Amino acid sequence: MNNNTFDAIVIGSGISGGWAAKEFCEKGLKTLVLERGRNVTHKEDYPTMHTPPWEFPLRGQMSLEAKKENPIVSKCYAFKDDADHFL
Repeated sequence: MNNNTFDAIVIGSGISGGWAAKEFCEKGLKTLVLERGRNVTHKEDYPTMHTPPWEFPLRGQMSLEAKKENPIVSKCYAFKDDADHFL
């Protein structure tokens, strides 16, 4: 039988979650990291990384239609047209 007991469970492997997991592991804690998002490959999955803001149709904003379709996430600072490939 598998032992599914952990000392720490980290929800989300973003910058803060990844750092927390690293710290727990370095302290010798048995750590589980849960992530619901897809696997994102550095550089490859950021097609707008080097595109200047003035080259986007809405200059870093989202359309009213997109805001209405995403009422919760649209309140996030990162909800911009240069990141809509993550929607």
